[in-house]
Amino acid sequence: MIAQSTFDFLTELKQNNNREWYHANKDRFKDAQQNFIDFVAMLLFRISEFDANMIGTEPKDCLFRIYRDIRFSKDKTPYKTWFSASMNPGGRKRMGAGYYITVNPEGSYLAGGVWHPDKDTLTAIREYIVAWPNQFESIVNDNGFRQTFGELGGDRLKVAPKGYPKDHPQIEWLKYKDFIVSRSIPNSQFQSDRIFDFAFGGYHQMADFIAFLRKANNQS
Repeated sequence: MIAQSTFDFLTELKQNNNREWYHANKDRFKDAQQNFIDFVAMLLFRISEFDANMIGTEPKDCLFRIYRDIRFSKDKTPYKTWFSASMNPGGRKRMGAGYYITVNPEGSYLAGGVWHPDKDTLTAIREYIVAWPNQFESIVNDNGFRQTFGELGGDRLKVAPKGYPKDHPQIEWLKYKDFIVSRSIPNSQFQSDRIFDFAFGGYHQMADFIAFLRKANNQS
C-alpha cells in the first residue's frame, strides 16, 4: 500500500518545490521513496504471475529519479511531485514494451505499452500489425480491454505514415506513434490491500497487448 505520509510528502513538496525544503525533509523523502519501492516490488511480484519475463526485475531499477531535467524547460522547479516506475524486464532503461505506474496526489494511474519508440521500433510495430492485423485487432477491440482502457493513447499522426497508402486497411492503427493504454486509479485505492488485486487486473488485461508489441520487436 501507499502510506498517507507518502501522499502528504508529495503534496507538501509541490507547495515547497525548492532545494532548501527538500534537503530539510530528506528523511521524509527517503521514507516515502522506500514505501514506493516496496509497492513496486509487490506489483512486480503480481505481474510475474502471468508475465515470466518480469521475474528477477529489481524494483529500484524501475524507478524514475525525482529530479527534473530543467535544462530546456521554462519551469525551473527542481523536483517531480510524484513517484513513477517503468516496469520493463530488467528495469526502466530496457527499451520496449512494459508496464507503468504513477502515484501522484493530483491523479494516479497505471499504464503499459510503448511510449515514444525510436524509428526502427515504431516501423517494426507497424509492420507486425500489417502482418497480423486480426491478432492485433482482436486484442485492442476485446470487450474487456476496451472497458478497462478505452482507446489507445499517445501521439498519433493526422495522415498516413510514409510508405503506407491512406486507404490501407489498418491505416487508423498505423497512424499511432505511441502504443499505450492507461487507467486512472483513485488515490483512496492505494491505501487498501485491494490495490494489488486492482492493479493485477489492469496489468493482466493488457498482457496480450504487451506480448504483441514485444513480438513485433523480437523481444520475446
